[in-house]
Amino acid sequence: MACPLSEFPVDLNKYKKLVLDPSQPKLTAEQKSTLEDNIHLLRDALVLFTATGAARGVSGHTGGAFDTVPEVCIALSLFEHSDKYIPILFDEAEQLLHYREANSKLPGHPELGLTPGVKFSSGRLGHMWPHVNGVALAHRDKTVFCLGSDGSQQEGNDAEAARLAVAQGLNIKLLIDDNDVTIAGHPSDYLKGYDLKKTLEGHGLKVHTVQGEDLDALWGAIASIVTYNGPAAGMYACQVPVANQPRFPQ
Repeated sequence: MACPLSEFPVDLNKYKKLVLDPSQPKLTAEQKSTLEDNIHLLRDALVLFTATGAARGVSGHTGGAFDTVPEVCIALSLFEHSDKYIPILFDEAEQLLHYREANSKLPGHPELGLTPGVKFSSGRLGHMWPHVNGVALAHRDKTVFCLGSDGSQQEGNDAEAARLAVAQGLNIKLLIDDNDVTIAGHPSDYLKGYDLKKTLEGHGLKVHTVQGEDLDALWGAIASIVTYNGPAAGMYACQVPVANQPRFPQ
């Protein structure tokens, strides 16, 4: 079913441009307030198009995006500070109204040729990090971000990608949503003994773990891994306190 709306009903023009310098690991009161406003705005947009999509039978894959909004807002603020990053941005909010519709610019997984800004198709869990290694190899003077989850990190090709990133000294920064929730259930229940922090450190990555909704701690961790020369990861547990929001599977 097509969406009857022609304009996205959440005013994303209210998003406030913010510049964050990783050499300054503490947020000012003004920076934190702006960051909080941007996070609330983007999460409102996610809730809206998820709900309308569900009503039309085309929803899915928005839980991880909801969790990662703070990290995305911080990444965008880093892009405003310097050209040392490789930003890939999609700026057509109206297309959110057609998320996962047939022939939409926003299918469930990124598809080359459909979504502006997408440089290669992707799909199943663990599929992205090897691609990101390739981007980092081609742009050694840049910092490359990869957003992932505790679920995707269980895949074997992520282990291979980690070893290559460390061996080659790639300037990759992982932002990992470690919320202990997957479609199969809770990793702490069905995969006992699995410790993502220890796993990544064992591969040789620098790792910071923080509570994802603590913006001061989150920015401090991201600033630390960004200023570190080499592959590093920021892991965040996301338990959204506002209105008892549920945790969503990846």
